[in-house]
Amino acid sequence: MRLLTRLRREDGFTLTELLVVLPLLTIMVTAVTGTVIVLMSRNSQETGQLTQQETFFPTLDNMMADLRTAMPPGLGGSALISATSSSVVFYSPDRIYALSGTTSPFHLREVAYQFSGGALQKQFVTSTNTYTTIVSTTPWGTWTSASGTFPLSGATFPSSSKWSTLLGAGLGGSSPSIVSASFSYYDGNGNSIATPVSAANMGLVRTIAVTVTAASGGAPSKQTTYTNTATIRETQPTS
Repeated sequence: MRLLTRLRREDGFTLTELLVVLPLLTIMVTAVTGTVIVLMSRNSQETGQLTQQETFFPTLDNMMADLRTAMPPGLGGSALISATSSSVVFYSPDRIYALSGTTSPFHLREVAYQFSGGALQKQFVTSTNTYTTIVSTTPWGTWTSASGTFPLSGATFPSSSKWSTLLGAGLGGSSPSIVSASFSYYDGNGNSIATPVSAANMGLVRTIAVTVTAASGGAPSKQTTYTNTATIRETQPTS
């Protein structure tokens, strides 16, 4: 009799007990699963944002630093060669030059940036000859390169086949995707200059603004907008 009683006590859950426990277990598993999914999603977003911080912002900062060094290649010229809402082509030295005294020679570059097909792209050509800044002398003369005399013709620069992709589509991996991007141009009084900037207005540009929106690679994707401005030189530096 005692043995039968013990067996009854060890025969597991009754059907009623299972019907009560199973829904509770389902709720608990669902809650835990939902929490894990949320944590994974947040981790994915944070990883995407970290990638933006490591690649997106520094790359655009480098572009703006390039624009701030833009300068005319000769007296009375313009630092800009062409300027549209999606691209800008300009002159820039390949090193920091001194404002007075004899300096180490530097080359001049023609630099081009463009936003195309969801990507930021760049190319440049460097002069073969060099010049220095010397006290009480007129700044530099003609600049030449392997591709010809600056400014190069539009048929040779920028070349449609020599773009290097810096950000966005075409890089693959964890590179942020560029959703939208544009350049804007302003004169010395802060007035907006229509794009594409005409040859007559090219010399009026004093400030270049860029606005770029990129999406992180996380799921769901999160968008980040970058805005910055660069003030360019009106003339060549003189000692």
